[in-house]
Amino acid sequence: MADADDVHFLVDGVSGPLAEKLAHALPFVVIGSQADRLEETEMSASLRLKDALEAYGYYSAHWTERREKGAHGKYLIIFSVTLGRPILVRKIDLKSAGAGHNLPALQKLFTQFPLHKEDILDQITYEEWKGKVLSFLNARGYAHADYSRHEIRMDRDQFWADIYLWLNTGPRFHFGDIKITGAEHYPRWFIQRYLSFKTGDWYSPKALALTQSNLRNADRFSDISVTSDLDKAKNDAIPVTVDLKSMSAQHLKIGAGYSTNIGPNAAVIYDNYNAFDQAQHVRVSILAAQLNRNASVTYSWPVGAHLRSEYIAQASYQNQNLTAYNSNEILASAGRQWSLRNENSLSNSATIEALINSEKANYNVAGQFNNSFYIYPSVQYSMQDFRDILRPIAGYILTARVEGASKVWGSDANFVRFSAQGEWRKRLSRNWVLGTRAKLGAMWLTGPISELPPNLRFFAGGQNSLPGYAYQSQGPFAVDGAVEGGRLLAVGGFDIQRFVTKDWAVVAFYDVGNAFNSWSSFHALQDVGLGVRWYSPVGPIRFDLAHPLVAPQAPAVRIAFSVGFSL
Repeated sequence: MADADDVHFLVDGVSGPLAEKLAHALPFVVIGSQADRLEETEMSASLRLKDALEAYGYYSAHWTERREKGAHGKYLIIFSVTLGRPILVRKIDLKSAGAGHNLPALQKLFTQFPLHKEDILDQITYEEWKGKVLSFLNARGYAHADYSRHEIRMDRDQFWADIYLWLNTGPRFHFGDIKITGAEHYPRWFIQRYLSFKTGDWYSPKALALTQSNLRNADRFSDISVTSDLDKAKNDAIPVTVDLKSMSAQHLKIGAGYSTNIGPNAAVIYDNYNAFDQAQHVRVSILAAQLNRNASVTYSWPVGAHLRSEYIAQASYQNQNLTAYNSNEILASAGRQWSLRNENSLSNSATIEALINSEKANYNVAGQFNNSFYIYPSVQYSMQDFRDILRPIAGYILTARVEGASKVWGSDANFVRFSAQGEWRKRLSRNWVLGTRAKLGAMWLTGPISELPPNLRFFAGGQNSLPGYAYQSQGPFAVDGAVEGGRLLAVGGFDIQRFVTKDWAVVAFYDVGNAFNSWSSFHALQDVGLGVRWYSPVGPIRFDLAHPLVAPQAPAVRIAFSVGFSL
């Protein structure tokens, strides 16, 4: 006993769903080396087992215990359970009253009450249903919803229980006056963009929490308080106070890291989030990496009542030295972005962005040197819906873009280009997450593809495309056998994640696709791999090992590493 390290529990004599529920009530525990600690642990487990059995309707159950000692001070305590006769539901009395008692959705919940006459009394399911109903009503403005009677009358000798559950929805509240205090340097109309509700909307604690989250993720405020005062409600209108404290508007971030796609890198980013005290955003970004150098300036100023609605002006210089090409590009863009959703949320959004782009480039692809100049408009539609963008394990994201140029506008060639990429994730259970992703592209071009700079052609390869192949290294071949990029793109894949802790998961994935010029010449590449995900406070950190299945190239296993969520 003196060497005890941890204790596991096993319930014998019970099978099916009840066995799983009892196992959850008896997780293994780590104890010290004293003998009395083992006795205390066994007694505590016996009490938890008793509570769990009674919660699931077995008040007359009894059991015996035995202890088995394993290697290295590990113990197994086995409870041999005889369930006995369960408590059965004899009567169910459900009632609803109040302003919202006739809501169709509420009536549907009542018809779905999980217990029926002659069922075994399951108090866990009963309590979960009670909480679900109150959450449903609270989210729809019934802030005082409560049970005027919630009682289970039981006769343990006769093995029956009567359920009395009387709900009163109370009045329905809406949001009243909204008072914003603090953060005086920011215009009030700008702060209101972060609110996910307005005066007159039905009251919802979820809307308050979403507003708090939006303001916290804005990188503009250090102290945030979004509170409502039910005691001061007048005419069923609840006043709300938003109290803010600004952080410095100017931020300087310096970092270094490594990405498989572009190699070792260092970045310097300067942000001014409140230029001219009008909440206009200036960002200067410099990235120096082994395979990519980039310097950019972005100026955006908000417009309208919704998050992500803004005017945009940006300019950038980029130098790339990749496996398939070398290029230098100067790009300038200006335009407008519109938010398409009324619910102001950073994790749930839909936008349309329209830009006029001007690009000058010189490049070497497949041994061909060229220069180009293009002026082209672009329209991009984006939508995303993730419960938590820093933990993107449930939801979806989609981006689709159309752009085109004409010699009439001074461009070197005529083209129309379409591209789309998306990802969808679903949490199958507490520990399992299924994900799918795809990238598609198509282009109409007059003249040879050599007239287009590399960023307008389609390539495959890299961690967010085909991680078993080098970044942007795959596509149609030129006459000399070097990759020159294609007019079409089709890449897809799926992965399955298994969480081993709250923030760590292992993943297995498969990808297929390529860039090509016509469907008749489509040559699908494939890869498989294993990886690790850490959902850190700054976003997902990914480490993958990928093996190409088709046309394998050295190395046989490629390492792919990245920080943050991206397609």
